[in-house]
Amino acid sequence: MKFTSRSIPGSILFSCPPAADARGRFSMLWDAEAFRAAGIDFSPTSACHSHNESAGTLRGMHYQASPHEQSKLVTCSRGAVLDVIVDLRCGSGTRFNWEAIELREGDGLSLFIPRGCAHGFLTLEPASTVAYLLDGEYRPEHGRVLRWDDPAVGINWPCSSPILSDKDRLAAAYSK
Repeated sequence: MKFTSRSIPGSILFSCPPAADARGRFSMLWDAEAFRAAGIDFSPTSACHSHNESAGTLRGMHYQASPHEQSKLVTCSRGAVLDVIVDLRCGSGTRFNWEAIELREGDGLSLFIPRGCAHGFLTLEPASTVAYLLDGEYRPEHGRVLRWDDPAVGINWPCSSPILSDKDRLAAAYSK
């Protein structure tokens, strides 16, 4: 297992190459002891997945407002996605910065997203599935959406007309 820090403090790329044989692949998605040893405070309380039929589907940018922020560990279990995070933490030296990484089925990569960051992804292939481990309790009343094309953030999406939910399409721009 390998942990690689990313440009946004607290975001970490977790890499554990899959073991493969004639039957297929086996991958480690999360190991409590390995995360603790790497200094990552993450105790998942729920697991979710998002299946998306069409390439060009954009889900995000979602987060929960204080005091109910959540950390996430995200992996692509089918297809491929461009996974994006935006630092929204007050006082952070990278506040309003974003970073993206391509996650693909079978690549052995997972992205750890710290509390206080917005998260979203764009499907790059049809029938793409993203699996999440989350810590903290989901509180719908604290759920927020950062507009996917907010000019103040300037995410460089490789698709100008994504498939969006009404919630994502109608989200207001973030006020700094």
